[in-house]
Amino acid sequence: MPHIKTGLIACILLGITAGTSVAASTMVLSGEYTFYTDEMSLEMIGQNICIFPDAQSGKQIPRSKGDERDLWFCFSDFQQARKALDVPAAPPRQGCGYSGKLTVEVADYRINEQQNDDFDVARLVKVISHDKPEVIECQP
Repeated sequence: MPHIKTGLIACILLGITAGTSVAASTMVLSGEYTFYTDEMSLEMIGQNICIFPDAQSGKQIPRSKGDERDLWFCFSDFQQARKALDVPAAPPRQGCGYSGKLTVEVADYRINEQQNDDFDVARLVKVISHDKPEVIECQP
């Protein structure tokens, strides 16, 4: 019984909940990042910078068999990612956010295996390359 309590306490301390698993190794991923600043997006995913890995590098992301969800995740530390990608602190005057291409190294990839509104997250280790942020046009 003590082993169960120790494991449960470790999961609580790490913030790991049922339906979440962690990929231990680091990954280098390329793709596109987005940061939406419009009201509806902020309500849905909050203040997060998310990455959509390209097909080739996305193969590194662990998925259970039969998981057909789109590959995307958000960085666990918004302020660190915003600064590292040179994303402006203020929303654009005309537009609904920022996007750009990037290659990054991430670690501590947490997979949300639940069918809910939560999403995968990973810790940004370093930015290898990135484009200057471009303004995302608002959709009607």
